[in-house]
Amino acid sequence: MVKCFNSLYIWALRRSEKGSVVKSIGIIEKLKGFSKQELILLAVILSIFLPFYIFVIIFIAYLIGLIFTGEMKGILKRLSNHAILLLFIGYSGVISLLAQNVMGMVATLGMFLFAIFFYYYQAHLTPKFFRLVLQGILSLSVLASVFAALEHFQIVKKFDYTFLSPKMQVWHQNRAEVAFFNPNYYGIICCFCIMIGFYLISTTKLRWLRIFSVIAIFANLFGLNFTQNRTAFPAIIFGAIIYLFTTIKNWRAFWLSIGVFGIGLAFLFSSDLGVRMGTLDSSMEERVSIWNAGMTLFKQNPFWGEGPLTYMHAYPRIFAPYHEHAHSIYIDTILSYGVVGTVLLGIASSDPIRKLIDMSQVPSKRPILGLYLSFLTVVAVHGIFDLALFWVQSSFIFLLVMCSLPLKHSMIAELVD
Repeated sequence: MVKCFNSLYIWALRRSEKGSVVKSIGIIEKLKGFSKQELILLAVILSIFLPFYIFVIIFIAYLIGLIFTGEMKGILKRLSNHAILLLFIGYSGVISLLAQNVMGMVATLGMFLFAIFFYYYQAHLTPKFFRLVLQGILSLSVLASVFAALEHFQIVKKFDYTFLSPKMQVWHQNRAEVAFFNPNYYGIICCFCIMIGFYLISTTKLRWLRIFSVIAIFANLFGLNFTQNRTAFPAIIFGAIIYLFTTIKNWRAFWLSIGVFGIGLAFLFSSDLGVRMGTLDSSMEERVSIWNAGMTLFKQNPFWGEGPLTYMHAYPRIFAPYHEHAHSIYIDTILSYGVVGTVLLGIASSDPIRKLIDMSQVPSKRPILGLYLSFLTVVAVHGIFDLALFWVQSSFIFLLVMCSLPLKHSMIAELVD
């Protein structure tokens, strides 16, 4: 058996030396150009496509590993320079503690661990590694869409989360969720992956990568269709339009946007989504009742809030129906953090906004600017009716892209394959 593997390895190596398909794609050479540290980091990042509880174990184990390597001390020391971010996280923890919001304290701890990880990620991020991360995410998203199809046609069963809690039954019949716990979470991840596909098409000269990105875009559109996530389709339509206008800025962008809009509408009113569109009126009534309950809870503590997941913590006080959140990123933010916390969050966002404005003045940075703006557009539109971003996997992918902003802001021009 060992001889067999050795023979296969030698054969593959010789083929790559002779200009095989693998070499033309550059997978082996590309991976050889990265350090062991970067490849381990990449493996941790791509484990986001595993069920969330497995990813959390890998994620925490990786952070513990940074303690043993001695890198954690330096990370925490440099992280202390980000006073506003740490102040917001501290504020979130204090109000959660005072309100006895246990899940809020858990979520705040998660924020702090994410802050550590993504500061480390930013410190080790290079243009080539960032592109490798994007290509890895897009590749696994295609596999996820295949699994979504198998779920949709009931060839495979959904992941069962009842071992975590008896209440975690399979709630979403006939809606694909893959390994992301909820169809809406998978829906917004599909949106992100489609935007990554647009970006890679715009910034590569490699024919294989362009073809693969187009395939990945359509694979994620089908995956999105299988989720039957109604909010995701307006989000992806507006996100694509923003990307195309930001990147191309001519009549081609207009007609491409019209085409994207038409494709989006075709998916929106397809037979799969049509079933869910038929219940739109009742769903809107439910959303409005949740929003009203959220605003009622907000009025009880408008200045300070009660920490993340306040709705889930406080809904019994007003005899509202159970939900994890207020089903709106806007209502849930001000409900959870109050006026004070929301202002802190706004202050923390001022520096990234300034960087985006600076980048808009540089024509060569239009593709990456388009990626950032399309991600923000997807979140803004999807967030009107849901809070899919506030989940470990969707927020992780969002931050993988958005945390490249300091690197891309400092670059003179965009890296092209």
